[in-house]
Amino acid sequence: MKKKIFNIAIIAMTVLFLFGCGKKEEKKSETKETIKVEVATTGPTVDAIKEKGKIVLGTSADFPPMEWTSFQDGSEKYQGVDIALAQAIADSLGVKLEVKNMAFEGLLGSLKAGDVDMVLAGMGADDERKKQVDFSDEYSKGKQVLLVTEENKDKFKTFDDLNGKIIGTQLGSLQQKFATEKFGDNCKGFDLNNVIIEQLKNKSIDAAFLSELPAKQFASITDGLVIIDNLGIPDESGFAVAVKKGNDDLTKAVNEVIKGLKDSGQMEKWFDEYIELSNKEAIK
Repeated sequence: MKKKIFNIAIIAMTVLFLFGCGKKEEKKSETKETIKVEVATTGPTVDAIKEKGKIVLGTSADFPPMEWTSFQDGSEKYQGVDIALAQAIADSLGVKLEVKNMAFEGLLGSLKAGDVDMVLAGMGADDERKKQVDFSDEYSKGKQVLLVTEENKDKFKTFDDLNGKIIGTQLGSLQQKFATEKFGDNCKGFDLNNVIIEQLKNKSIDAAFLSELPAKQFASITDGLVIIDNLGIPDESGFAVAVKKGNDDLTKAVNEVIKGLKDSGQMEKWFDEYIELSNKEAIK
């Protein structure tokens, strides 16, 4: 009887051991490699961030593949090129990353108020924004395009063909500024890009005016939407990290990280990775 109980106990211990090993292996496979760049810059802002042990990111997570909210495995998580870049900045400074997700139009206000340390949100470093905040070197550059329904794809050959049409843009974006100057009240601003897409699908607007990369993602994951480019629209200002004016040491440190990631090819890898991932995860 004792031998039988002993054998059962051995079997149970073996199962627990194998199960435990399996769980550890599963956890290990989910852990992403830490990307660090050697940062030589120091100064009051960088020192303060290191002292508090975290850097706070402001973003608007509705802009795949730059950033979006993932709900895989029942948990909420922020994904995207900008999130990966922010994490690399945090890792390079030896601190944790805290993410604050908010409406795009409120990002610069939060940065100027000191509620966040930096902003990454597919934000173009145009001259108007440079009056308010400082920007890092560019880490990406793209076009501005139109997103329309399949049935309307042949109606718009030039940007002037949109006269009298309702155009959806994101509040606070360069696209909103450009379209408002050209079309006035026919340009309708929305907080979230996801809302713009729903408005387009419901035919509440005639076209969505977006940055090229997220427009391609929305066209890819949404049935019945197509991109129109080559409309004679100037390229948008390159994406950069926004930093509060006067925090020059943080701007320099961020530039060191961006240079290291671009030189190593890591930025390009992230674009490939998160374009593929957002196609899988975004809800159609």
